[in-house]
Order: sequence, then structure tokens, then C-alpha cells
Amino acid sequence: GREDGLGIVIVSGLVAGGNAERASAAAAGRGREGVMYGDSIASAALTVERSGGRVDVTTVATECLGYDRTVGALVGLLSALSDADRDGGDVRGASVRLTLKRMRRRPDVRVELRYPPSQGLEPRVIELRPGDNLRTAMLQRGVVLNDELALRYDGKGTNSGNCGSGGLCRTCAVSVLRGGELLSEPKMNERRMMQDNPRWRLACKSWVGRGMKEGTVVVQVNPRQWV
Repeated sequence: GREDGLGIVIVSGLVAGGNAERASAAAAGRGREGVMYGDSIASAALTVERSGGRVDVTTVATECLGYDRTVGALVGLLSALSDADRDGGDVRGASVRLTLKRMRRRPDVRVELRYPPSQGLEPRVIELRPGDNLRTAMLQRGVVLNDELALRYDGKGTNSGNCGSGGLCRTCAVSVLRGGELLSEPKMNERRMMQDNPRWRLACKSWVGRGMKEGTVVVQVNPRQWV
């Protein structure tokens, strides 16, 4: 970590038999994640329970501190426990709670495009990031979406043009064969438009990476041309 308030200090490991290791093991036993390599300690809170029901809480912020200042803040927090014990010895219990921030790799989403046999094109895989719009990504890569056999939702022919991602026509429809859970949930209007073809999605209203999950989505382009 740097000492200019811009860096971070991350956990490189847990002391064998230490409190953090035991707490992590206990969390794992409850199906939860404990402290992990790469975690950053954002803050720490010391709770001291005294006789008579009195509870004292001391908190220190450690986010964006360098290594020396992070260690100093944590040691200083525990020294408050020693001071409290010396000031009358009425300490009945104490605990330290760490607030962690976890850095996660931004997941990749692969979209496999399958073309109608009549087009004579081999399947193609494009790699997207969570939040990418399916229609935009496909058009940027030269994929032709305006199916000449498509019927616009408003009854007009496709030669009248598409709606420009307004979700008002069905010219960018794709059939999702696998990985639909990686796409954003369809809104009510799209569900109504696609009620006769529940596996179809409007590419213009589909964003990949729902829930920050990664995986592969397999779609058929121009689904009306498949026989």
C-alpha cells in the first residue's frame, strides 16, 4: 500500500491458529466466506463489554492506508482494550469486527452466434463484458440482424426500417438456446411481444452478465430463417 491515500493494503494470508483463521473456518461451516487472499480491510471496530451492561465501541478506518499505517491503526485499536482493562478491570468480553472489501475480476461472457444454414456461415464466438448490450455488440462486429422475414410488432414490413433499439419492433430478435440466465430479465413489453416464442429475446433489450456471472450464451441469429 502507498502512503498517499490512494493505495490499498490487501491480505496476503492468515496466521495459522489465529483469530482470523478460526473465524474464517467458522464462517465456512455456516456456508459463508471468510477472510480471503486479496481482501482489503476497510475498517475495524473494537467492542468492549463491561460490567453493568455498558458497551464501548471504538472504530478505526484503514481504507487506502499504507502498510505501516494500517498495522499502526490495528495495533492502536487493540491497545485500547489493554487501557480499558487497566482502567478498573471491569471488562467482561471483547471482540473485533473487520469490514472487508473484496476485489473481484470482472467476468467475461462468451456469446456463440449460430447462423441459419441458408447463410452458409460458421458459428462465431464474441466476447463481451457485463453490461454490454447484445444488439450493439453484434452490430459493431458486422452481424446482420434485420431479418428480412421478420414481422414488426406494429405490423409494418421490415423494409420500413427498424425502431433503432426502441424495443418496438422484432427485427433484432434472436433465439436463446443456452445461457439465458446470463441475460437481463425481459421487461413486460418484451414478454408480450415474444409470448409466442418464449425462447426469443430482443437483442436491443438484452444486456449480458446478469448478476456479474460469467459463462456462455448460445443464440440463433435471424431465427425466422431456421427450418
